[in-house]
Amino acid sequence: MEDFLQVYPNGYSRFVILGAVSFGLALFLIGLDDQKALALGPEGPLMEEFWENVRRYALYALTVSTGAIYTIFLPIFELLKNPISALLVLTILAGAIFIVSQVLSAMVGVSDFTYDYGY
Repeated sequence: MEDFLQVYPNGYSRFVILGAVSFGLALFLIGLDDQKALALGPEGPLMEEFWENVRRYALYALTVSTGAIYTIFLPIFELLKNPISALLVLTILAGAIFIVSQVLSAMVGVSDFTYDYGY
């Protein structure tokens, strides 16, 4: 790391010079592409590619979310096989639903709860 921070006689560090060269190389490689932007309207080739990417992203989001739900609920379903642990899981689930409903009703203002300030 100290080699990158070494300052040359012209006042620039090796890290800054390496970053500038990398950025210039990236811009050069981007400019080598022969294709031009052909988005001439809603039916242009770039719009077709855009909607294909939107479809792929939606499919990705669906598979990731279903995989996460499966991974989260698989141990819970295993606990439901034993009657004692099933009772514990159902009690925790009912308590969580009750607490969330109480918090949401207090936030919305549906409940009769009033806070009396102590001053």
